[in-house]
Amino acid sequence: MRSIARTHPLTVFLAIAYSVSAAIFAIPLLSNAGIGVIDLDLPGVAPFILLDAVALAVAAFVATALADGRAGVRELRRRVFHFRVHPKWYVSAILLLPAAALGAAVVVGGAGVLTSMIGSSATIAITIAVGAVLAFVLVNWWEEAAWTGFALERLQPRLGPIGASVITTWLQALVHVPLVFVVGGVTDGRVPAEQIPFYLVALFVLPIPVRITLTWLYNRADRSIPIVGLYHAGLGIATGTALIPVVAPGVNPLWVYAGFAAVAAAILVATRGRLGFGQPEQQPRSSTEVAMAS
Repeated sequence: MRSIARTHPLTVFLAIAYSVSAAIFAIPLLSNAGIGVIDLDLPGVAPFILLDAVALAVAAFVATALADGRAGVRELRRRVFHFRVHPKWYVSAILLLPAAALGAAVVVGGAGVLTSMIGSSATIAITIAVGAVLAFVLVNWWEEAAWTGFALERLQPRLGPIGASVITTWLQALVHVPLVFVVGGVTDGRVPAEQIPFYLVALFVLPIPVRITLTWLYNRADRSIPIVGLYHAGLGIATGTALIPVVAPGVNPLWVYAGFAAVAAAILVATRGRLGFGQPEQQPRSSTEVAMAS
């Protein structure tokens, strides 16, 4: 296993990650909340999402230990607990997606939405801050230790930042496919049968701009996993029922993804597609590490 991991670390990581995730999500999928193969009622899907997030982080560390030994584990641990970055990156990480969502709502909904936002500014701020921190600590920090700290980190030198962002989005989406068939997995309630194809396609397409901006943050914020974990947590806030449906109930929540795409497009233009990859703030990997990424 160690020799295979040294040659194909990403393959070994994915084999571990997908196997464990499939085992975890098999329970809600087969239960009454899913396709009903097992007569089992569950309190919700949240405990399984939390468990899977931790399992993904463990998979990243196990694959790193097999591929790179103790030195690789120390480097991954450094990035996972790399909190000492400029405060501007924390502000950007927490606010980028909710701000983009609110901006899209104003563009679509007009001045009335803006008035509602101003009147609810304190509630919005508390919702974003508390929700982001909770999601970060419980789920997104651990998820990004795997998808950014392991997968994206190894894909960027081979595919470039844009290609790595797209592939990482698809790799992460595969884990969440079973949740489309589970009550509360990807939306409130159960996804109607006729909408399942849409949700499956959306799972692989809509998050691409989000991941592109995340890649930029990761590269510019000295490869800090906490920064991208907070940013990922902001996605749940921006697309959740406590933000746009409250301040702009007349705006289709799908418009928030147009806001995310606009932010990603601006970053792509400003960085000429490099997304900060290889800039001085980023600590470059050695040629040996790049060769081992395949």
